[in-house]
Parts: sequence; C-alpha cells; structure tokens
Amino acid sequence: MKILQLVTKRQYRGAEVFAANLSKELINFGHSIIFAGLYKNDCNILTVEGAQNLDLSEGKSSAISISLIKTMVKLVKDTNPDVIQCNGSDTLKYMVIANFYLKKRPIVYRNISTISEWLGSDLKLSLYKKIFSRVDHVTSVGSESIHDLIDTLGYPKEQTSVIRRGIPNEKLNGEDFGWELRKELGLGGESKIVMHVGNFSPEKNHTFLLEIFQELKSSHPEIKLVCVGDGVTYGDIDQKIKNNGLEESVFLLGFRKNIPELLSASDCIVLSSLVEGVPGVILEAAVQEKPTVASNVGGVKEVLIDKQTGFIIDNFDKDRFRNKIVGICENETLRKTLGTNARNLVVEQFNPNKNARKFEKLYFDLAGITPDQQGKLKILQIIQKKQYRGAEIFCAQLSTQLEEKGHEVKVCSIYDGTAKLPFHKEIESLERIQSFRYADYFGWKTIANIIREFKPDVVQANASDTLKYSIMSREIFGWQVPIVFRNASLTSYYVKGKLSKELNKFLFQKVDQVVSVSESSKRDLNELFPFTTTKTNVITNGVDNKMNIDFKNPYEESNINIVHVGSLTPEKNHHHLLEIHKLFLESHPTSILHIIGEGALKGEIEKSILKLGISDNVKLYGETPEPEAYIYYADMLVLPSLVEGLPGVVLEAMNYKTIVVAYNVGGISEVLDENTGFLVEPNNLKCFVESMKNALSGNNSKKISEAKNLVCTKFNNSFLADKFLQVYRDTISKRNKK
Repeated sequence: MKILQLVTKRQYRGAEVFAANLSKELINFGHSIIFAGLYKNDCNILTVEGAQNLDLSEGKSSAISISLIKTMVKLVKDTNPDVIQCNGSDTLKYMVIANFYLKKRPIVYRNISTISEWLGSDLKLSLYKKIFSRVDHVTSVGSESIHDLIDTLGYPKEQTSVIRRGIPNEKLNGEDFGWELRKELGLGGESKIVMHVGNFSPEKNHTFLLEIFQELKSSHPEIKLVCVGDGVTYGDIDQKIKNNGLEESVFLLGFRKNIPELLSASDCIVLSSLVEGVPGVILEAAVQEKPTVASNVGGVKEVLIDKQTGFIIDNFDKDRFRNKIVGICENETLRKTLGTNARNLVVEQFNPNKNARKFEKLYFDLAGITPDQQGKLKILQIIQKKQYRGAEIFCAQLSTQLEEKGHEVKVCSIYDGTAKLPFHKEIESLERIQSFRYADYFGWKTIANIIREFKPDVVQANASDTLKYSIMSREIFGWQVPIVFRNASLTSYYVKGKLSKELNKFLFQKVDQVVSVSESSKRDLNELFPFTTTKTNVITNGVDNKMNIDFKNPYEESNINIVHVGSLTPEKNHHHLLEIHKLFLESHPTSILHIIGEGALKGEIEKSILKLGISDNVKLYGETPEPEAYIYYADMLVLPSLVEGLPGVVLEAMNYKTIVVAYNVGGISEVLDENTGFLVEPNNLKCFVESMKNALSGNNSKKISEAKNLVCTKFNNSFLADKFLQVYRDTISKRNKK
C-alpha cells in the first residue's frame, strides 16, 4: 500500500514527529510512504528513512496559495497513493481543496487537540463543518478530543476512532546523560533537574513555571528548571529569567534532537500548558521512568494517572504544583515508584508496533483492501548450500517469518551440505556439482520441474550461483515466474574480466528485481551495471529477536574468548585475522581465537597458524550446529574482512550483546559505528588490536545497549519479511503487466 503523510512542516514538533515515527513503522510493514511538508523548514529538517521526503512550498502565505494547491494535485496524481493522512489543520484544508481536482481517495485526519478551543467564531465553525464533511475518517490521540470533535462539528461517530500514540520504549542509562547535562550546565551532582520539553508559545505557559521557580530559588535552590525547545516566546522568557535573577535556577537549552537522552537525565517532568491534546512528552518521559507534574487540561488524564504515574494539578494551583515538584525531587522512593508505574503504563498501552497496525488496518478498510485480498503467496527460496553462512541463515529465518505470516515457502539448495538451518521444513538438495555450474543442463531442468510441481508465485535466488541456475532454467525451459535476487555482497569484487562481466550483465538484465543487503551493495551494483538502478532496492539482513538462549557455554571461562564466524574464503581475510591475534596475545596471552566456518582455505589457514606459532591459542571448528552459542558467550566478535555486504553475524552479535570489532568495509558502517561497537579502517592491524583491548575494558555498556536497541528496532526479521512481501507483490504485478 502507498500512503501519503502530509505534515505542516518537516520539523521536530509533536504532530510531525508522530507522523514520522508512524511512517517508519509502516515502512517496516512493507508499505511505501511519501512524507511531505506543506511548507519548507529551513533548519533541523525531519526526514523519514526509506520514505520519499519532500516539501511542497517555500513557506506559508497569508492567503490560500493557488500554487501550493496545484503542487499538491500534481503530487497526488504522480504518486497515486491509496490513502492520504493529514496531520495538522493546514494540511487538511489544502488537501480538501486539492481533492476537488482529483479522483476520490480516502482522507484520514489525525486530531491531536480540542477543536472547540480554537474555532472561535460561527463563520469558522461553519467552514470546518464543510471541510470535515469531505473527510473519510478522523483518528484522535484520546477520547476527550474525539468526543469534543463529534459534539462541536456534528461529525459521524462511526467515522472516528481513538488510536494512541506509539512510543518507542528503549530505556536509556540516565546516570551517564545526567552527568553530561550537569557538566554542560555547570551544576553539581546534588542538583535536581526538573525538565520542560515543548515549543515556546503562549499556550505552553512558561511564565507559570518561572513564578514557581522564583519561589523555589530560596527554599530549594538545588532544584533546577531546564527548558528544551524554541519558538515565538523564547526571547521573552529569556528576558524574564534575567530580570528576575533566575539565571542559576532556570536554564534554556533551545532546540535539541536528543530528547530521550535529556529526559533520562532529569528527575521529573513538568507541563504547565493552558491547552493540550494528549501530550506525548509525558509518555516519552515515562519510558525513561520519569514522573510528571502537569496542569489538568485537554487529554493529560489519558496519559498521566494522578498519584500513580505523577500528579495532575487542577486550576493551576501554584502551591500544589510547587509542593509536588519538591516531593518528587526530595523523595527518591516516591520518584522511583511513580517512574516505574509510568513506564509500565507506556509499555502496556502505547506500543508503537500495535498502534501502527491499527492505522494499517484503518487504511486497508478505507481503501477497500484487505490482507486476504493481497493473497497468500507461494515462494520458492533457492540457496547455494546447506551451510552456516550469512546468506543461507538469513534465508532460513526469513522463510520461517514468511510462513508465520501465512505464506507457503519451499527452500531448495543447489549443492548438498550438512548444516541444520533454522527452517522448520525439510530443505531439498538438488545435489549438483559446483564445477558444472556454468553448463548444468540437468540442474536447470530440475529447477524447472520444481517450478512445475510447486507452482510458486515468485522465486528468490540467494547468492550468485543460485542466480545462474534460476535465470538459465527460466531461459531454457520457458517458465514465467518472476525472479528476485538477494544481493548480499559487493558484486564488483567477484566480477573480474570481460567474460565474467558479460555473463553477469546477461543475468542482471534477465532478473526481475534485486534486493541489496545494504546501500553500499546497491551502489556498487548500480555503478557496475547502471541499468539495474531502476530495479534495485535495499532490505537489510535481520535477526530474530524472539530467539531463545537455551544453549550451553562452549568455552572455558578462564580464557578470553574471541570468535570469528565466516566461510574460509579469501574475502574474509583470515591471514590478517591471525596476525591481529598474534599481536593481541602480547597483552592478553590467555586469549583464544575461535574460528567457526568451513571453506577451501582451511589448509592454508592451518599452515599460517603453525607458522605464526599460535596453535595453542587458535581453534578451528568447521561448521557447528550451534554457532549462536559461540557468539553469545564470546567476549567479542572480530571481523577483519576485505569485503562485506551487511554481515548477519554482526547483527547476531549485537542482538546477543556481544561487542564487535570490524574493518570498515562494504555495508558494515551502516550498522556499526562508535556508538554500537568498534569500526576500524581497513588494513590497520595496530588500530584493530587497540580496539580489541578497548572492547575488553568493561565500560562498553552504552555501546552494547545502543547496538541491541538498533537491531531490535531496525533489523527485526518480522518487519523485514513484510518488506520482502511488498517486493514480491510489486515484482509479480510488474511481470504480469508485461
């Protein structure tokens, strides 16, 4: 499904950030998103990775802009979305006008405020009744705001729903960020930080907070107010702070992107607004186990439970507001109890994935599409060999996810192997001979017979030999099933010489779609064969976050255990790996390098181990039935490869909270950086060894936490399976139109 998300500006503000986060979830489900701002934002521009990001005009004009209407009409005609969601009143006004010149499409409006509080006049009321008569559905962040809209505009109740905000629930290390923030502000460790996050505008009522902290300045000087945000009243508030001598009690940080980190650094949150919808900052603070003190306006009661997750203050009672701030700051037990309750509330009721699924279902209903109508697919997955290698492991995990989503998958391997890959059904081996792969007529015929019997809707070829077999079988035996190729490496590394380039050019011309494992892999392929640009996209490797840790520790605990997982092939650079380990042994003589994998270079590697004199400190295992155990229990994973796509073994290590040290090649930098592990420039052995030492230093908890969060949110196999399904359907549709 294709969804147009309209926002006022691509800016870091509540409504826009929600639309961006929802778009990310929908992209993970496999949908296409156009994320468009009505007006251009000049700084701190909000973008959605994987979406088409654009602005429709240079800025807001005083009257209705005819050119903006024309631009919007053209955008909708060009992109042809199934559903349009308007986030903000201006987006709705322009979309309703533009829709007069377009084929009717469902319009959803997301209501975040109490509409009766800002309509103001009978004329405005009459205008908005007409505007909303053109809206197919209104979703609201809370019950109070949706009832207000129904009563005020006479809008049909059956065309409304309440869909909560989805709040990412990663808990950060507040102590580290608290120390950094106090250092930035010049505060001592005894200081208590009360934080306000929001635009500087009249309805946020910052003056009320200044009056409270004027009184706290004398009675509780250790309690500080930190305000995050920017806006029209910023200068006025800044001047009032100076006029009232509050420079050491109230601090203005201006605009910041790192809101979760700042919230985690605080002791509690305050919200003194005159008007609110359902304030997301209360939920974002709750994720970090921070309670809130807030004025009783709008939908505050829907996200804050009085006396359980914080305190709600009626009638802007200044004394009670102040006393509750002091109570939370001075009573650690109370602060922790309220914070724990707040986090539990968010995790249970504001799950971003579940709420995005509610939007997805709404879009399907409005567009007249159901998942069933999209159809159950039969998918043939072809792998090179039953072996513990990234491409094969990911294919097996992907196939499991596809079956769990109701599709039928058959997995076949070209060559035989002994690995028990993580797929619950038998993997059929074609038992071909690798040296015959360029002229294996009977192998190509075998695939044609499988196609005839299984009748798949799509074939996915995983690795280069599977592409040769798939394309040649289709060309010779005339079956018409579309072929999707999984490009898991850098093609240019393997395509050498004129003959090789011509062969691969032929194969890539014939393939229907290419799914590259990383932006680096995609760019490399597109540069080598420019004609692939129009049929290549990126879906990363992933991990199964539900994986049970029920294997035994294969190591001796007294040693430092370093693991490397990969085929014994030139691109994995084992000779460098052994030299690195020899250098590492100078400072860590009890460390053992465990090499998991099989391949043609095994003999050469064994000789290098003997030559370097490190036989007692290196173990070769070949293929093992549980490579995950070696990753999970290792002190670190090392990967000094010459070339990589986006190695699944790095994601597995990050998922198992094992620190990674790797050369910066291919797509590795798309998952590994200074925040998630150790990334080393290629061929720098000394730097690699130093990074290994740092990986053992014991102060990498933040890197490990960031890495775990990254794979759980961005590299989740369930989400990736939805993306593959969208590729399959698009590819099938395109081939059917030929």
